Amino acid sequence: MAQGGAGAGGPAQDPGGTLLAGRYRLKDLLSKQDGSSVWSATDEVLARPVAVRTFTPGFPRAGEVVAAARAACRLSDPRLIQIFDADDRPEHPYIVTELPSGSPLGDLLAAGPPGPLRAAEIIGEAADALAAAHAAGLAHLCLTPDSLWCNARGEVKISGLATVAALTGAHATDPALADTRGLARLLYAALTGCWPGPEKTTLPPAPQAAGRACGPGQVQAGIPPHLDEVTCRALFGEAD
Repeated sequence: MAQGGAGAGGPAQDPGGTLLAGRYRLKDLLSKQDGSSVWSATDEVLARPVAVRTFTPGFPRAGEVVAAARAACRLSDPRLIQIFDADDRPEHPYIVTELPSGSPLGDLLAAGPPGPLRAAEIIGEAADALAAAHAAGLAHLCLTPDSLWCNARGEVKISGLATVAALTGAHATDPALADTRGLARLLYAALTGCWPGPEKTTLPPAPQAAGRACGPGQVQAGIPPHLDEVTCRALFGEAD
């Protein structure tokens, strides 16, 4: 149960020093979308920074999101944001994860693409992490530039595995194919600084030709042909 002044609206409406579940002290609001909010917080039992997702009262998919978090917490791949705690208590359900260091890909690309080699390295790390998730029966389904984090040490982490899909109600008949398309969009973004998907992001939309995004090599000079080819093959389904 939330303590420290959380009223009927719960932590999502009353952040001021709220202590959730007797240990998670909410601090700053990091993001908010329909049904939930993400806060920076401190785990006062273990004295470590964490991120906490809370839900607005009566949000109908809170139980599904918590269940997805519990499934994802069984994975220990260091390239996946670790889930520490998840509780579906009716009064204030929540999810607690590690607080990622660094910045999401969308913010990093504000300064321009990092170069083809680094772009391929970043997405390669993400692909390996999702391959491990798929082997465990889990998928992301909602990859965007805000899902991929990089820090100054070169570490790459994916946030929102399974949970964002549960939060938004996203489904796919072929989850592995859906994530392959998502990874291709991320590679396209890392190579060009543009976003080729339908989602609204902080990146400019990719230029279009013949009803689809132009190839990366048409948007950004200096992209090796093999990277251009693999991006187009994964993004447009031009080959298995």
